Amino acid sequence: MRIARRREGGATAVEAALVTPVILGLMLAILEFGLFFKDSLSASEAVKAGVRLASAAPRQADYAQNAANRVKAASGALPRGSIQELWVYKANTNNNYPTGYSSFAGCTTCVKFTWTGTEFAPSYSNWAPTTQNACASGPPDRIGVYLKARHDALTTAIFTSLTIQQADVLRFEPVPASHGCTP
Repeated sequence: MRIARRREGGATAVEAALVTPVILGLMLAILEFGLFFKDSLSASEAVKAGVRLASAAPRQADYAQNAANRVKAASGALPRGSIQELWVYKANTNNNYPTGYSSFAGCTTCVKFTWTGTEFAPSYSNWAPTTQNACASGPPDRIGVYLKARHDALTTAIFTSLTIQQADVLRFEPVPASHGCTP
């Protein structure tokens, strides 16, 4: 009887030695990807808040800076050191990319911002508010906000860092012709 118990005790120890690393690895993966999804959702909500504000402010001189400030305010759960780029751009009519592009490789009709550590500062601007078509008489331009951030892993067991790219696009709110809107 004692011999049988010793054999079972040894088998249990071997099973525990084999299963414990797998369980710990799964728990670590759940933790890492959970933190990544938290940052991704925070970036997504910040972009949505920025594009909603920008789409409601056509032809206003500070439309891009106001959108950037809204993104900053709405991205509280995102680590500040992780933000890499922010663009407020004129979007294509058939997809969410900048006009003339089929990806976020670049933009010509946009305002680009860099993160200074405390705020977004414009680094490139080629979209004057006076050129925005937001008249009620025709289809208004589409405005987009794009945010790129880096998510650093808590541990480097699964990955070291992942890139988060979030973008959202809305049409400008139409300005009536009675308010002096001419395309």
